[in-house]
Amino acid sequence: NIICSNRQKLDEGLQQIESVNVTEKFQLVLEPLSDIQSLLGSISETSLSVLNQATASNEDLCPFTDIYTKETILSPWDLDRPTDNTEYKIRGNGGSTTSYGRMGMEDGESYLGRIYSITGLCSDPSDCCIGSSTIPCQSSTYADCDYGANCAYPCEILKAGIIEGYKTVLQLYEIELAMTADLGISCPVGLAGFDDTCPTQDFQAQYANLTLIGLLEDYKGKIIGTKDSLANLASTSVGDTMLEVEDFLCNMNVSFVERRYDEVKNDICGTLFGGVAQINWALWLLGISLEVVAVLAHVLTVRLRGLSEKEAAFTMLDYDGGQELRRADVYG
Repeated sequence: NIICSNRQKLDEGLQQIESVNVTEKFQLVLEPLSDIQSLLGSISETSLSVLNQATASNEDLCPFTDIYTKETILSPWDLDRPTDNTEYKIRGNGGSTTSYGRMGMEDGESYLGRIYSITGLCSDPSDCCIGSSTIPCQSSTYADCDYGANCAYPCEILKAGIIEGYKTVLQLYEIELAMTADLGISCPVGLAGFDDTCPTQDFQAQYANLTLIGLLEDYKGKIIGTKDSLANLASTSVGDTMLEVEDFLCNMNVSFVERRYDEVKNDICGTLFGGVAQINWALWLLGISLEVVAVLAHVLTVRLRGLSEKEAAFTMLDYDGGQELRRADVYG
């Protein structure tokens, strides 16, 4: 009766293990990771929208009308514009406009610094003119200038803010691509601005050669294999051995058989069944752990959403009749 009871418990435990849907349990973790991937895509978008507020301000003194996307900000000279040259005069260019085309091996920072370096305005006719070493350098009040003590540059602060915002966008875009590569929902290899692997070299050096999704899928495969092995235990020789020993003891009333039977019973019912029971509890604990991981993933989702909302921002402040653009501190 004891053997039959233990056998019944074993069968029930194996049935519970077999009924566990491992794929469904792991999906509780994978779904929040997909939400995290959606949040990663917005890391650089917020800072880019703030940058566009500056590059498309279109004010009287700073008539900038450029709106960039993630693709065009990486190569701003490829932005589709209605004219080939700026519609405003450029500082240090002899009172002329400048081409929107890339000059030589000009990088993005130098390019933006050139096309947004608009001339100033004369606050006083004396000592103010378009680039000249002629003495005296004179012009009329509010005339374009780029030389002299009385030449004011109301767009200079805006230009500095644009360049700083450009560098911030690139930095956040690199972080976005690296996190995407390490997460593993999609691989950004081949995208402009990404020259690493999936996962990144840093992730491989510190953690593993698989992405986070890859690690979870590998772990899921191992759990499924273990579950299938345990579920197939009933079809092995263990169950048959128990029945044979019980029949033998019933037909042979000798002392050594009873002793051997007790030893076999202890080994099977105590050691083997105890181990199976521990594995059963371990799988239940695994299920609970996956729930905890899902909760933590949700918490990370909320935290990342908060971070993206506190991304770099620019604040326009009055500055000597012009505008000042400051970058918010996104790193706490």
